[in-house]
Amino acid sequence: MVSSPVASRIDAVSRFAREHGWHLMFQDRLGSGHPFDWVGDGVVATIRDDRRQLAYLRHLASLGIPIVDMTCDRPDFPCARVSCNHVEAGRLAAGHFLERNYRSLVFFTIDWGNGRERFWRGFSSAGSPGKWVFSAECPNARWNDWGAVSNWLERKFASAPKPLGALTYSQAESVLLLSAARRLGIRVPEDLGIVSGGEDKALLECQPVPITAVDMDMGRGAYEAAELLQRLMDGEAAPARAVEFPPRRIIARRSTDATVASDKLVRAAIELFASGLKSGVNVESAARALGVSRNTLNRRISAELGRTASAELQRQRLMMAKRLLADPKNKVEYVARMAGFSSASHLGSALRADCGLTPMSFRM
Repeated sequence: MVSSPVASRIDAVSRFAREHGWHLMFQDRLGSGHPFDWVGDGVVATIRDDRRQLAYLRHLASLGIPIVDMTCDRPDFPCARVSCNHVEAGRLAAGHFLERNYRSLVFFTIDWGNGRERFWRGFSSAGSPGKWVFSAECPNARWNDWGAVSNWLERKFASAPKPLGALTYSQAESVLLLSAARRLGIRVPEDLGIVSGGEDKALLECQPVPITAVDMDMGRGAYEAAELLQRLMDGEAAPARAVEFPPRRIIARRSTDATVASDKLVRAAIELFASGLKSGVNVESAARALGVSRNTLNRRISAELGRTASAELQRQRLMMAKRLLADPKNKVEYVARMAGFSSASHLGSALRADCGLTPMSFRM
């Protein structure tokens, strides 16, 4: 049996099942407390704070049925675990914001728990971000009262510095944050950058401003969880500690498609870089267009962003390439040309140096 609504997890466990002759039952919510007419040998689950689910899983464990959890939300529940390293995911999100020069950061979540605490630990390693926890500040409100959450966010936004980079724990929280910001006239990404702490392409791409996400490689985690469950069903002892794997990458979308700069010359240079990639803009031509010397432009960009003008231009090329690679219809040669690389191999070398992936592996 598998309990998980995430498509990549379902696909991965289904693949393992086909390869190993499993018969599957999927159950997103337990409803009355147990899956209808299910008798089986093992469970891959996402264990949450659900009283009925916990009671049923305890019952299965008492019968000797092995369970593998794909989350880290309930470390107190005794079972095997395979999950992404949430601390590293938080660090990855912080680095993404800092690369874009967002200096004021906040972690927003509806509730608190072990997974969120681990995200926070990684995110806060990059500085001193704020922490917005709805349940802590509004303990008498229901977590799914979106009107109450939206009104609370309005109060938080009123006193928050801008531009602000916000990491959310879940995809739904990132959509809620975007909706509240748009209702209040807060520009995304110019005034507010948003990163979701989990990827859901169907949800995050279908927003008025598509939302950047940490790719937690849930498909890999689900496949490894299924492999572990098979070993447990074959009689192997459960690992003494949770199995963790690193987050795969940041999937950059428009919600962080900005580089924050207070220097007007630097902002103008960034806009020139971004708009002139296809035509082969370089630092020299940008400096001429802005009426300054190359040295002046380089000095001002370095002072504002902490990197050279050439490094910022290369970063803009890679940002464009990554956005285009996200669409499988775009051939690598087309992506290279549109992003200002001389060839597909030039793009491949730059991408490998940046994140260790080839163009084809990046889009997988």
